[in-house]
Amino acid sequence: MLGSIECKLPNGTLFKIGSGFSDKERRNPPKVGDTVTFKYKEITKHGKLRLLLFLRVIN
Repeated sequence: MLGSIECKLPNGTLFKIGSGFSDKERRNPPKVGDTVTFKYKEITKHGKLRLLLFLRVIN
């Protein structure tokens, strides 16, 4: 089963999302190249996103 997905923003920033997935989504994770939406609580002083939560795959 899925633990987390690695994502890349248009500016090249890489990050992982590991929260917000249902059991069904963990068994059938988004495919490489899919566009996903997510939310986050804050950005650190070093520009990293914190407390990420997966929302959905955009078709």
